[in-house]
Amino acid sequence: MKTSLTRLAALCLLAASAAAPVAAQAQDTGKWVTGYYGAYFWDNPDYQAPEHVDMTAMTHFVFARIGPGGGKSGKPGEIVPGAGTAHERRDLGPGAAWDKSVEEYLIMRAHQVGTKAIIMLGGEGDNAGFIASSQPAVRPTFVKNLVDYMVAKGYDGVDVDWEGIKDDAAEEQALLEALIADIRTEANARARYQDKPVIITFPAGMLNTNIDKVSEHHKRVANLVDQYNFMSYGMGWFGQGWASTTFAPLTGHSRTRPMSIASTIQMYEDAGIPRSRLGMGLGFYGMNYAPPFTGPDQPTDGDLSQWSVFDVRWNYAQLHKHGYLNNGILAWDAATRTSYRVYPGGYTPASRPEWATGYLSYEEPDTIAAKGAWAQSTRAGEGAAGTIIWLVNYGTTDGVNNPLLTATKKAFLDPNAVEPGPYPNPLPPAPVPTVSVAFAKPNDWGSGWCGAMTVTNVGDTAGWWVAEQDFPDTVTSLWNGSWTQEGRKLTVKGMNWNKMLRPGDKAEIGLCATRPARPVEPPPQLPAGALVSKLLITGDWGSGYCARVEVSSTSQVDAVGWTVSLPVAGTPSGLWNGKYTLENGVMQLSGPDWKPDLAAGATWDSTGFCATR
Repeated sequence: MKTSLTRLAALCLLAASAAAPVAAQAQDTGKWVTGYYGAYFWDNPDYQAPEHVDMTAMTHFVFARIGPGGGKSGKPGEIVPGAGTAHERRDLGPGAAWDKSVEEYLIMRAHQVGTKAIIMLGGEGDNAGFIASSQPAVRPTFVKNLVDYMVAKGYDGVDVDWEGIKDDAAEEQALLEALIADIRTEANARARYQDKPVIITFPAGMLNTNIDKVSEHHKRVANLVDQYNFMSYGMGWFGQGWASTTFAPLTGHSRTRPMSIASTIQMYEDAGIPRSRLGMGLGFYGMNYAPPFTGPDQPTDGDLSQWSVFDVRWNYAQLHKHGYLNNGILAWDAATRTSYRVYPGGYTPASRPEWATGYLSYEEPDTIAAKGAWAQSTRAGEGAAGTIIWLVNYGTTDGVNNPLLTATKKAFLDPNAVEPGPYPNPLPPAPVPTVSVAFAKPNDWGSGWCGAMTVTNVGDTAGWWVAEQDFPDTVTSLWNGSWTQEGRKLTVKGMNWNKMLRPGDKAEIGLCATRPARPVEPPPQLPAGALVSKLLITGDWGSGYCARVEVSSTSQVDAVGWTVSLPVAGTPSGLWNGKYTLENGVMQLSGPDWKPDLAAGATWDSTGFCATR
């Protein structure tokens, strides 16, 4: 998407081919803001996270990216994912609670506020893949796979980012034009695009007023797409005949600084393409000239390493992180309506000693305001249909707020726009699935137990589950989940790895619990005379004897801890299967510790003793 150094050095733009144009979809009124989000950076803390992006700052949100197979990866005709975990991992990122990947979450957020969602196809370095996948024998498969992908994800359109076609490559130019036409035909034949036809955008290169012209191929492509946007950033080169310049001149082109937004759009308008089809570019990054350079209009020649326009190195977030924005002197170039920051004596951050600067030019709120005012202007030689942003992620200084995106919204869409806060246009709460709960208690010892709690999604909605149960016991430990218990209410949630339940899925949670102690109830009262005792002599030798005691119950209730009284002659010398006391010849007899109770209607005859007279 960013303009390549090869393109800048060669200053080569697209040339003519013979394909016939196809009428494009009419544009809505108003300016467009088409913002690219580099989803391969979604979890990089230096850049803005998906949940913090203000979708109302854009009319069209572009997810970056997928690529054509047959180049660096994949087979011709295949769609090659280019944003890593953002595509399919539904357990990562802010969309996980909705069972959404980062890609699906961003599309959902865009659609919630009426912003169109576009998929970026290709980019710098994908020329070989486009050539392989757009050949006549392969193109139908490639187009079908692309549109299948768009429909499956819910995209409203595609950004065909085929870069690197040279001005004498008539065959490649024809392939591009045929590809765009076939995408429109295939997409608009699908039910998804019947009411709202597919949107196709194209990012074009800038024109050098010294040597370039608008070709017939340029005009055909501009008429084939709904947005023809210029990658108007990094418009410079380091070499003989060039002067140092600013990052993205709006006006004021010259022989040694031969590119500007105004001159490129004017050349297209002069060639018959109305401004209503043409958009400029905002790069949320910058361009660096190392010492001894101190500003624009200084001759460049010699060591190319003194100049850099690498977006990953010089984006706004990195400039802030490494102190470039807090040092130097900010200056304004009135002729080009752009700014630059001068560092007298040079500046080298301690955090990146290899990247010294003499002066930097980068997109910032004042340059964005100037471009927005120019785009809105109705004066002759001014005006544009909108802008593209590369990249939305880069515009942050803290990973949350995005001053450059807010400045774009203010300049192009809403003059009253302010920073929206950390969570702009939030989604409704994520759905909570309907679950059933079952307990298994294989290890139960009466006063407590250990087992499993199985949670099943019995509804038709996926989400992060929560199980609330009436639970009379007290949890002592629980694993594979988090829990709270208040009285009889037990609430259990899943861990990061098992909190998502899709319909029919189960999660098993282990736990141990104790039961509340049972209250001790007093034994039932026995009716008077319910126990009848007999002393049966089993052996008598005059000076002593042995006897057996027989105790019978005539009651309908158990005799708990029974005791009977019976007269005994002499002194017992031993007693078995019972306990006794003796006073004044009367024995108080009860059952043994191991059998203290007597069941209703039962007889106990196992107690015996011997005594001397």
